[in-house]
Amino acid sequence: MSVPPPQYPQYPQYPQYPHGPGPQWSPMPPPVPPALNAFAVTSLVTALLVCLAPLGLVFGLVALWQIPRKGQRGKGLAIAGVSVSGAVLVLAAGLATVGDFRVWTFSGPARDDSGAVTEPGWTTVQSLDVGDCFNPGAWMREKDTPPLGKGGVQVIPCDEAHRAEAYATFRLAEQEQFPGREAIAEVAWERCAELFIDYAVDPEGSGRLRTAYFHPDEVGWNAGRRTVQCWVVRPGDAELDGSVRRRESDFDTDQLAFLSAAKPLYVATALRPAKSPEQDLAGAKAWAERMAEAQAETIQRLEDTELAGAERPTERLVAELKTGLPLWRKVADASDADAFLESLRSVERHSGTEHVVQIRTALGLPASANQR
Repeated sequence: MSVPPPQYPQYPQYPQYPHGPGPQWSPMPPPVPPALNAFAVTSLVTALLVCLAPLGLVFGLVALWQIPRKGQRGKGLAIAGVSVSGAVLVLAAGLATVGDFRVWTFSGPARDDSGAVTEPGWTTVQSLDVGDCFNPGAWMREKDTPPLGKGGVQVIPCDEAHRAEAYATFRLAEQEQFPGREAIAEVAWERCAELFIDYAVDPEGSGRLRTAYFHPDEVGWNAGRRTVQCWVVRPGDAELDGSVRRRESDFDTDQLAFLSAAKPLYVATALRPAKSPEQDLAGAKAWAERMAEAQAETIQRLEDTELAGAERPTERLVAELKTGLPLWRKVADASDADAFLESLRSVERHSGTEHVVQIRTALGLPASANQR
């Protein structure tokens, strides 16, 4: 027996609309997005320009007030603008407490093709070039030097009156842990003294000077900075009226020979400890031993050198230094501070200063600090 096929219900047929007159169907157009708030964009842009960060903060706050009221987009941009501007302002306030860092008028110095500064400008300590003459900010101290990066400096042409001159940089030995300020000072003080002799060639011809240095602090060390920046300044508030830099080409053969012979004594003298024998007898005695070694080396160099036109004063200087040499040994062996100072006074009577003056005059070198 056959089973009839199942009967399915008939679904209604929807009308078919011909192409032509009548209702036409097309996709729904996309919704129009809210307008982007202009202050939000301006806030982020000005914040990134750093020097306009205060405006960026104002624009961002205006945008955050307008966006919900006008139904606009850009809240994220406004928040970013406010955040960046606020961070810049906080950083600027922190720098202002440690230096004369002019964040809102910051502009680097103008330089010529050789790199020499032609127009004054402000920069960071890290950006100083060897040979730059500058005025440190209000953080400058006479008996201490700041970590590298603590404050800004005004770089000016060296033919204008200035306080200081950057003359060398060098990197400290790599090690993971920060070695501490005293360990850095021990290395930096000696190395900067030696490098200054190479930079000035004739330190006596520049008058009384004091070498100093910028160094990385613990934060900078952990960030990978290992550079020491050496600079020179006159004691007190005196200013330099020109660069102290000299090149070997500025001197003739005899002048260079004499300056080379005197270099060990120049370096050792520059390393005279800041603490008195009463404060640090061991350090004072170590310096006296170094002076004895430097004087012996200078004597040997002078004996091996012929200085045309200055033969007699050179012989007298050698004789005087030889007389003073055992006295330096006595200073280095002093039992107490009083004995140290007494022996040091005996040494000073045999420094040969008058013979040095005669040699410099005969060789045509400028007057030394002792003649001024």
